[in-house]
Amino acid sequence: MSAFQPEITRKHLDSFVFMGKSARTTNEAEMKGEGVIPAMWGHFYRDQVLASIPVKEHAPALALYTNYESDETGAYTFAIGAEVGPIEEAPAGLDTYAVPASEYVVFTTRKGIITEIVPETWQYIWEWSKTNKRAFLADFELYDSRCSDPQNSQVDIYISVL
Repeated sequence: MSAFQPEITRKHLDSFVFMGKSARTTNEAEMKGEGVIPAMWGHFYRDQVLASIPVKEHAPALALYTNYESDETGAYTFAIGAEVGPIEEAPAGLDTYAVPASEYVVFTTRKGIITEIVPETWQYIWEWSKTNKRAFLADFELYDSRCSDPQNSQVDIYISVL
């Protein structure tokens, strides 16, 4: 593993409902620069997606990885949005996902430039995954008040585990 070592904790989370914009992708496509994640972040901020999400339970933005085809090598759904309370129907253009209750290992990035610290921590997680069992139920990145300055941010990445 690299010299970088994120802070690692473990916690159980109850199920919750997520709402946001989503698309299918793979890690291979993302690594080749053919993925959807950077463009989705651009749309998220430009279109003020967070403001369009009703009944938010918490203010932080979440980047959700769910509906895994298999493991880190298969396709998955990537979505950006927030946790929401009970809602009848999502507004047009938004999708909802049930995030199941699970045990999570939480990787806290170092403070730094957001476009560097998140991929760096995912690299660490992929190495960590070689000797630890991921559940591939739902994983997510938590973008809270520590991310108000993109040049000096800190993110928690929640990985569902068995």
